[in-house]
Amino acid sequence: MSATTVGDLRDEPQEPKATQLTQEPKATGEPQDARVNPRVTIGLPVYNGAEYIVETLESLLTQDSDEFEIIISDNASTDGTADICAEYIKRDPRIKYTRNAQNLGGAYNYSRLVELADGEYFKWASADDLCGPSFVSACAKVLDENPEVVLAYPQTMMIDADGNRLGINRSGMHLPWRQPWKRMHAFAKNRQLCNPCFGVIRTDVLRKTSLIQPYISSDITLLAQLVLAGPIHEVPHVLFYRRVIDTSCGLGTLTPNEVREWFDPNSSVGVKAPLMRVFWNIEGSILRARLNPFAKLLTLVVFTAAWNKRLLRPHYFRVRKKLLRR
Repeated sequence: MSATTVGDLRDEPQEPKATQLTQEPKATGEPQDARVNPRVTIGLPVYNGAEYIVETLESLLTQDSDEFEIIISDNASTDGTADICAEYIKRDPRIKYTRNAQNLGGAYNYSRLVELADGEYFKWASADDLCGPSFVSACAKVLDENPEVVLAYPQTMMIDADGNRLGINRSGMHLPWRQPWKRMHAFAKNRQLCNPCFGVIRTDVLRKTSLIQPYISSDITLLAQLVLAGPIHEVPHVLFYRRVIDTSCGLGTLTPNEVREWFDPNSSVGVKAPLMRVFWNIEGSILRARLNPFAKLLTLVVFTAAWNKRLLRPHYFRVRKKLLRR
């Protein structure tokens, strides 16, 4: 397998107070439109990301659209992250930087970026992942042409620490239907990794969700709330390269307690049955949704049935296997 580099991506088929945002003065003669009124805000949360953040920033700055800003929220990194960001701020006026006084956890850092966004559309970018050059433009085009779509995301290629390609992850979240019960049924049935959360989202819709909360798997709750809000569109090209490293939540070598601390270092909540908490939060979101009574009840019923069927299926096959052995 060959390693993926920023250049290779061009060939791919289609609450302590934080510091103020900082930005270098704009160079004379540079185009101002994308700087003053960015159409897309790319929010980059980071904590000790010096190893990969250069690759990440290069893949973002080489997008084929210039109508975006990048806001970096540094969660009190102790490695060379701040120095790297300072250099990039000098180089490109599209980049802004803010730093928390202490590590407030990944949940706070992700959610704060949505608060700071100026763009009509928003995209999270992890500090170790890569984006193909048409990621932003391809997803934004879908939202421009389809006002009912709330989130557009591309297909995902998983890569390892060295950039070697591990294979395409099928998100199964192309949910074009207008009926919320159809979307929520497919979400509960097909959900895998929450890669679509790194797509391009309508900022006003995103701000009406609970964002990333300080508990394990809260990104599942967020994705469910977006699915409930409107259709989701998958761009049929590999444009997102998600890196799997030791510190990847859910994919790396972190223990459940370490994952919990990533979300919130001050949390005292245990890690037992996190999906049960997610389930009840999604149920609550359905009950609070602005749907007529029949649509709300139908959505609740089909989601609950599909969710529980998926959870119980492995137990059914284990029991069946034991019985057949007798």
